[in-house]
Amino acid sequence: MTRIGKIARLPRDIREQLNRRLHDGEPGTQLVVWLNALPDAQTILAREFSGRAISQQNLSEWKQGGYRDWLAHHDTLARARELAADAKELADATDGALADHMAIFLTARYVAALAECQGEATEESRRQLRSLHGLCQDIVELRRGDHSAARLKIEQERLARERQQTEDELVEHFKRWAGNPKVRDWICSASLNPEERDLRLREVFGLAPDAPENPAPPSHAASDDEGAKSN
Repeated sequence: MTRIGKIARLPRDIREQLNRRLHDGEPGTQLVVWLNALPDAQTILAREFSGRAISQQNLSEWKQGGYRDWLAHHDTLARARELAADAKELADATDGALADHMAIFLTARYVAALAECQGEATEESRRQLRSLHGLCQDIVELRRGDHSAARLKIEQERLARERQQTEDELVEHFKRWAGNPKVRDWICSASLNPEERDLRLREVFGLAPDAPENPAPPSHAASDDEGAKSN
């Protein structure tokens, strides 16, 4: 349910603080003063309620609405935590096989009921056996669910192992493949043009990018040759 009152329009953190202070039993008069002094509350009241302050009536309405919703929500969370804790204790106490233990217990009850009959089917014995029969059907469904969950877990673990094995095999295969010189040449030729490949080789061998393959002789050697020719 969407609420539209003054307090309901306040930011979530302010409403959370208010609910906790209400839960701790803080007087309403103090809470109203506190709310109206908050800058965020003043901004919202000025923008959406023409600056009218939060009153005791607004707080009373919130107690009957938003605060009750908050209490119900936290009660649900508390019950869920208790159920989760109880379930964990039961799982730990029975090694996760609670339905199997219940089946053993129910079998023992069957034996006891049959022993009480001593071969004579009375109305009371029939009633007990009918009740036990219904419980057996419930236990069968529970155990079937447990077994299905166990099979699913085993299948998931198997798939995870196969996936990891496949990835490891691919990595090893790629290593062998990349170690082949022909493959490396093919990769380079497919990804680099001749100029890029030449530049990469120059970088590997420490050559300048624009250095010629056969560098010209020094300038003083050229001057000596010219002098020899003129003589």
